[in-house]
Amino acid sequence: MKIKHLILFLIAISLLSAGCNRKVPAMEYFPDMADSYAVESQEADYFAKNSSGARIPPEGTVPRGFYPYPYPADKYPTPETLTNPEKGLSNPVTKKTLAVYKRGEERYQIYCTPCHGVRGEGNGTVVGPKPRFAYAVPPLVSEKIQGWSDGQIYHIITNGRGLMGKYAPQIPSEDRWKIILYIRKLQEAHNKKVANR
Repeated sequence: MKIKHLILFLIAISLLSAGCNRKVPAMEYFPDMADSYAVESQEADYFAKNSSGARIPPEGTVPRGFYPYPYPADKYPTPETLTNPEKGLSNPVTKKTLAVYKRGEERYQIYCTPCHGVRGEGNGTVVGPKPRFAYAVPPLVSEKIQGWSDGQIYHIITNGRGLMGKYAPQIPSEDRWKIILYIRKLQEAHNKKVANR
């Protein structure tokens, strides 16, 4: 009986010491568990339903911090349904402050100036003295656009219009409203300038 135990003990020790040999790789019993099948998002994955390495999120899911825009590009919101929260003077967070206008100006200079110009007169560097496009960029200080509601301007910034692409991916919603406040200031300055002529 003791000899059997000794033999089993020696076999166990030899198996364990064989596993410590660094020259021979360890045995993997389930390699699929340790080494998963990796696919880059740009590659084709024939095991996926859509044959793409990029996974499709489940239907109805929304990323954190993202609020879907409810209006399609061809359906304009009414002035009552889409209003500028930055105008809410009762809310101390969204009061019209110098910081709000500065942020609106900064974002306007980055995204809007190339086409609409520094003062919103439709004479940006893209247009210039020799137009590079066969269309006129609308001046933001025109009577027509002054008559638009903030929601209409927000809708165009969000979804684009004509040759203007949509800026929803580049400009956060809050900054779009601040740009609109800055555009309103440009319109006021333009109206004062016209009145003083």
